[in-house]
Amino acid sequence: MKRTTVVAAVIAMVLLFAGAAVAERAILTELARRGADDAAEGGHRGDHHRGAESAPPGNGAGKALFEAKCSACHDLDRALRQTKDRDGWTATVKRMQQVNGCPITDAQAVEIIDHLVKIRGKGAAKP
Repeated sequence: MKRTTVVAAVIAMVLLFAGAAVAERAILTELARRGADDAAEGGHRGDHHRGAESAPPGNGAGKALFEAKCSACHDLDRALRQTKDRDGWTATVKRMQQVNGCPITDAQAVEIIDHLVKIRGKGAAKP
């Protein structure tokens, strides 16, 4: 009887650790899919925090593409909290395409980048 109890305990521990490993893998995959911008941005910087409701309105195809494509994987506020120059936004959007597999064509990427530079680029007008 003791041997059966020990075997059952070992099996339970193996299953518990396997479940934890699967959960950890799922979390890491989700972070990679989202781009892990928080780590790349170096943490909290303070003055760039603005919600979507306070962002400049923007217009055109770039805004619609940004809202449709970027919200498929994360909240729009994630991008709207950041300020980057054109090179920074280009690197971010290209990473979403190439590393995270976001279904954005190169032409759509240009529109999205133009929109982000307009509303959240370095030197963009503050509301």
